[in-house]
Amino acid sequence: MQTTRHTPEELDAIRKFTVPTLANAIETFGVIPSNEGFCDSRMRCHFPHLPLMVGYAVTARVSTDQPPSEVRPGIVEPEYWRWIAAQPGPKVAVVQDIDNPPRGAMWGEWNANVHKALGCVGMVTEGAARDLDGVRKLNFHFFSTHVLPTHGYGAFIDYGGSVRVAGLVVKPGDLLVGDMHGVLLIPPEIPLMELAEVAQKIDDLESEVFALCQSPEFSVEKLAELDRSVAERWPKPTGKERILRTI
Repeated sequence: MQTTRHTPEELDAIRKFTVPTLANAIETFGVIPSNEGFCDSRMRCHFPHLPLMVGYAVTARVSTDQPPSEVRPGIVEPEYWRWIAAQPGPKVAVVQDIDNPPRGAMWGEWNANVHKALGCVGMVTEGAARDLDGVRKLNFHFFSTHVLPTHGYGAFIDYGGSVRVAGLVVKPGDLLVGDMHGVLLIPPEIPLMELAEVAQKIDDLESEVFALCQSPEFSVEKLAELDRSVAERWPKPTGKERILRTI
């Protein structure tokens, strides 16, 4: 289990940014490849109006296509609930449906209410969601790869281990962020205050380019000059070559 925990001030420091900005900032630390560390395009954000989701993963695996009598060993749900309640928050339920495709949606109003009461701020599943109208009222983040009308068989298999959701391997305690763009894992090697500082610098540098592009004084020559300047000031991984950016 990932044991890195952060102060409320550290978590608040990254809440002002979008997932793409945080992804850009993570890239400059050079700790993971640029094409890793996030859920792929199968993952849908159902409530893009909500602010950035920030929370530590609590994990489970489920099956919606197998009768509970055939799912072994299975779990005792109150024990699963107690385990979640005992984990430090804020928390995000991260759930892998082992059936492909899923044949039911275990994540609707019932589990949203239960997990919110247990300290979760959202849910991420390689599986299905439903009851989107009801869950919207809870201000509870919902990310899923499918939407279905029924819960299917809906059996919990186990909890507290590594899961894979839309190509991302998540362990209990991993710090996740999510918004309309998707879900991103914050590498534990990166101090959050440093991440926030780099993210702000990137936002400021990009704003210079955007301001020029929207200015009546715009010209290709000015853009080329500013691009060189931004490249020189762009945060760079320590001891590594500069990673090419996408503005």
